[in-house]
Amino acid sequence: METLALIATALAAGAAAGVQDSTSEAVSSLYAHLLQRVRERLGRRSAELDDAITAQRDRDTSAPDPVAPELRRLLEAVQAGQDEELRALADGVLQQRAGARGGSVWNVRLSNSPGTGFGDGLYQRNTYIIGSAPPVTPGEE
Repeated sequence: METLALIATALAAGAAAGVQDSTSEAVSSLYAHLLQRVRERLGRRSAELDDAITAQRDRDTSAPDPVAPELRRLLEAVQAGQDEELRALADGVLQQRAGARGGSVWNVRLSNSPGTGFGDGLYQRNTYIIGSAPPVTPGEE
């Protein structure tokens, strides 16, 4: 996921989770930290942030750009896409939120893995034709 989209999604998810009683302390803490860091980077423009986050929360998920234009403009102004701390905080918010909602948190890295699947309640059936698998280079298994 593009870094700006990750940050925007985490800001909207954290804001939405903040209004629920079931929000875990970890989600609330990470979201508060992410929000504080973004506000610090925006300086006096941080007054626009709440409206931009609301626009992100209300965004149509089928839109070609996953980030609301208002929020994209603010995040690009402070080069949030290149900020590893903001990316790590946003990733933490989304992972903790998934875990708090009872979902599994997945961190998967695949390389040359035809037929690999993962997820809660996954059913997968693979059919392999002998001799059709791509060659595997030693050390990439």
